[in-house]
Amino acid sequence: MLPRVPFVSFVLVFVLGILIGDFFIFLNFFNVNSFSYLATAVIVLIMAVAFWFYQKRKYSNFGISCLLFLLISGPLCIDLRHVDLNKNIQKLAENKYEFYEAVVTSLPEKRVKSLRVEVLISRIHISKKWVRVDVKALLSIPLDASLIPTAHDILIVKGNLEQPNPPMNPEEFDYKRYLWNKGIVWTDYLPEGSYQLVRNQKTYGNIKLWAIQISEWADLQFRTNLKDENSYGLVKAMLLGRRDDLRSDQIDDYTTSGTVHILSVSGMHVAIIFWVLTFLLGWLKKLKGGKYFYLATVISLMCFYALVTGLAPSVLRATLMCIVFVLAEVFGKKNNGMNTLALSAFIILLIDPQALFDVGFQLSYLAMAGIFLLYKPIAAIWSPTSQPAKYIWQITALSFAAQLATFPLSLYYFHQFPFYFWLVNPFVITFTNGLLPAALFLLLICLAPFPALHLLVGKLVDFLSLLTNFSVAVPKALPGYLIENLYLDKVEVLILYASLFIVWLAYESQEFGKLKYGFLMIFMFILYSSSMGIQTYMSPKGMIHAVPKHAVMSFKKGNKMYISSDKAFETDTNAYKFYIKNYAVSEGVTEIIFLNNTVVNQTKNLLTRHLDTGELFSWRGKLIYRGTYIPTLAALDYALISSPKYPKFETIQANQNTIFLLSGEVKKKTQQRWLDLIAQGKYQTHDLLTKGAILLP
Repeated sequence: MLPRVPFVSFVLVFVLGILIGDFFIFLNFFNVNSFSYLATAVIVLIMAVAFWFYQKRKYSNFGISCLLFLLISGPLCIDLRHVDLNKNIQKLAENKYEFYEAVVTSLPEKRVKSLRVEVLISRIHISKKWVRVDVKALLSIPLDASLIPTAHDILIVKGNLEQPNPPMNPEEFDYKRYLWNKGIVWTDYLPEGSYQLVRNQKTYGNIKLWAIQISEWADLQFRTNLKDENSYGLVKAMLLGRRDDLRSDQIDDYTTSGTVHILSVSGMHVAIIFWVLTFLLGWLKKLKGGKYFYLATVISLMCFYALVTGLAPSVLRATLMCIVFVLAEVFGKKNNGMNTLALSAFIILLIDPQALFDVGFQLSYLAMAGIFLLYKPIAAIWSPTSQPAKYIWQITALSFAAQLATFPLSLYYFHQFPFYFWLVNPFVITFTNGLLPAALFLLLICLAPFPALHLLVGKLVDFLSLLTNFSVAVPKALPGYLIENLYLDKVEVLILYASLFIVWLAYESQEFGKLKYGFLMIFMFILYSSSMGIQTYMSPKGMIHAVPKHAVMSFKKGNKMYISSDKAFETDTNAYKFYIKNYAVSEGVTEIIFLNNTVVNQTKNLLTRHLDTGELFSWRGKLIYRGTYIPTLAALDYALISSPKYPKFETIQANQNTIFLLSGEVKKKTQQRWLDLIAQGKYQTHDLLTKGAILLP
């Protein structure tokens, strides 16, 4: 146990327990319903042993018992969460219902072609009677629907909810796991006419609804007082966490400059507001009894901001973190930043252990840890004398500290690195340090009837937004502004963080002999990455992908990937990014080549021939056909049916060793007809959209 920062030890052991529990649960290593009883019994035993050690004043053994208690508590907490979510699945999966009633619990979130709302399924209709349930779900509604629900409205929906599919392609984003971590296990798409909407007027006593109404009011104030559309979109995203009114080129500017995180409400926003509040109100602590008034004022304003965002989970976590900090500042004799940070993380994970798997949670706490641990060593590199240079260097060092702590995980998730973050971040941090408090101040003064003051502050917010938007657009004018297609696996991420920790430990302890272990870890990283890279480059791979609405095959050789698909897929960039891109990056692909319809295409290991009905492929001894069904006894390994036409014939003719595949282009009714024909002929079949992609050896 670390003596100066005990909560760091606590939270690290607790996190380890959560990871162990989650790993074994998803491997189905034990029954989640029975494990909780066993874990509870073990925890009670450990508590008894720990108490005995404490009574005997064997404090080192007592400390070890406490850590063991936390290690077992981690799997127990995550297990209880999984038990609860599995019950939500059973409540609906085991009952046949015709309708369900859903209470909207969020504001509509605008997507490309739809609106998404979180709901609470309160009742299901079974055999002419309503049965109560209590299950969270995510519903999608057409963007142009005539009935758009808002928070606390009631939807009566005809149909059944569905569980989201797990990833069907290698490296595909696990949307099912993402929703699972948010406590959502059911989804549904509601076409026009499939639901009725009831406006619910009973809104009292619901703090979540009250917070959403405050968020709607805040949105209206920004819309009224901010005249520039780009400023309004930026402020709405930064303070309210909704990107509905951000233009695509704006989002692209923030992505390429490495500042896209400021478009999502996170711990950084709360930390900036908290820092400004403590700076402006710090003088209160000098008054008699002032520290209590200071504490109450800061906490009240932080809670007001949390209400403005609609009590978004990320803001609640960050607000709790800042409240812990201000309590430690007022009542603590010695305030160690890392200890306080760890305490806030421990409380959050105790309440919601699934928060550990939230990317925002991981990056926020890593960034804060980086600032606490790495800022001083980086800032000590240079000591400028002039005040402007000193300020710029401090902001740059702060940015480097946060970036250094988060870049391995950022590469793991996003596969890209903004090269000019060091140039842009000092300006963005400076402007947002003024923009966020100014926007919050605008909301506060909007509570009073002073339109002239509203206009004045609105112009200030517009100006700061203009500066922020301009600064993030600068990198696009510079060469090599975004390094893409970077890939790290979990082993590489762990090695990089181990190297970073050893270097920091050597600096902190002033025992620079430890640096040799850091260099050893770097050498291991280079050796491992090089060997994996060479192995990946030398291994050709073919894949028949599972892509809704498309028929896609890929053939990878070296750093090139040849893709054969329907014409629509070539222009469907969203489908490529969601289903294929991460796989291509993991395979070291730097060049994508779409196969055209010439008579013959040939590369090493791959021969393609264009037919009137489709394409014929020969890949490393495997023969694959993609296109409209043709009766043949040829020794095809796979027949990928990509025609959406309904088959009107009564039987099909094929080689008994041929495996039939139905592409995403085949609609449900046609798909069922094909499955019947394949089963009738006793041929083999593989449903790509339910069983996943096929790797060709």
